[in-house]
Amino acid sequence: MLNPQFGVVNHYGASLLGWDEPIAFLSERTNELSLFGFTIPVPTALLTVMAFETWRYFPFAFLFLTARIAALPGDLEEAAVMDGATVSQRFRYVVFPQLLPTIALLAVLRFIFTFNEFDDIYLLTGGAAGTEVVSVRVYDLLTARGDVGAAAAQALVLALVLVVLLGLYFRFVGRPGEEP
Repeated sequence: MLNPQFGVVNHYGASLLGWDEPIAFLSERTNELSLFGFTIPVPTALLTVMAFETWRYFPFAFLFLTARIAALPGDLEEAAVMDGATVSQRFRYVVFPQLLPTIALLAVLRFIFTFNEFDDIYLLTGGAAGTEVVSVRVYDLLTARGDVGAAAAQALVLALVLVVLLGLYFRFVGRPGEEP
């Protein structure tokens, strides 16, 4: 789909949107975008990988959030309606605070998944064009450069960062012993 020569995105971009030349979405670090006389560098490969990751993991987050919304007690929202709360007030003061622990869990899980993301990045770009994440760098250090020490050190730092973030999550969001 994203191939510069044969991809359907570039085909429709050229025919419908009037692109002058095809865009190499996964191999160009930046493209120039002109708006109102200003030229803005756009990180093409990074934005493409981010869009792919968003598309891939959206159902995961959607499932968590819809399950939590389905489990919300109706009494609180009914009480807010009786007190005269508007729809936006009910969402802000009743629904959203009950969704925060689920959103925090999703943020921690996505952060862990992003830190450990290897296969998608490696298959899409190989870590080139400004998309190299820590796991791809560790793999590159280990296989291409043969630097086992640097790869082990970076993997250890990655593990320590994840442990600290999980500790912060459990300290502030995950309250052990609390009944649902």
